Amino acid sequence: MKHLAVKAVLVLAFVCMHTLPLMAQWGNGNINVRFSVPEIAILDIEPDIGNVEFSINAASGPGGAPEVVNKSNESIWINYSSAIRENGNTRSIKAEISEGVIPKGISFFIEASSASAFGSKNQGSSAGKVKVASAPRPIITGIGSCFTGDGVNMGHHLKYFLEISDFTQIEAMGDYEFTVLYTITDN
Repeated sequence: MKHLAVKAVLVLAFVCMHTLPLMAQWGNGNINVRFSVPEIAILDIEPDIGNVEFSINAASGPGGAPEVVNKSNESIWINYSSAIRENGNTRSIKAEISEGVIPKGISFFIEASSASAFGSKNQGSSAGKVKVASAPRPIITGIGSCFTGDGVNMGHHLKYFLEISDFTQIEAMGDYEFTVLYTITDN
């Protein structure tokens, strides 16, 4: 009988524990978090080599056309980061001759490759082989909010071409030097 009484007391205690309201304190608080993302439009050239050098060599024999030779390292890359406003326009990278001149009869071209696999989506597209002069011309278009990575083998590989466009205008000349300016701009 004692054993039955102990079981009855335990069952009664268990039932009482579950029927009594449990009391606990709950609270909450708030904190405001604020930040801003500025518009970003930056670019650089990698590596920082400074010069691209061409030579125009005489023809190998009488009656032949002169040969244009690129004597510099072709491992030049353009890297950029871009953050545009919501529903904003895309951006372009434009190239122009900012200092110096290209002599008559000679044309200068830049071609950007497709973007490397590194980086984020929304990188721009190459405009192909573009003739560059004193007015800005787009070489990469359709840039959204993106980054290409920084350094060689990141972004777009740049190739440079110097071509004889009109041999009748060419005169024997000394060295010529000009500067190419790259600018990332809103469309």
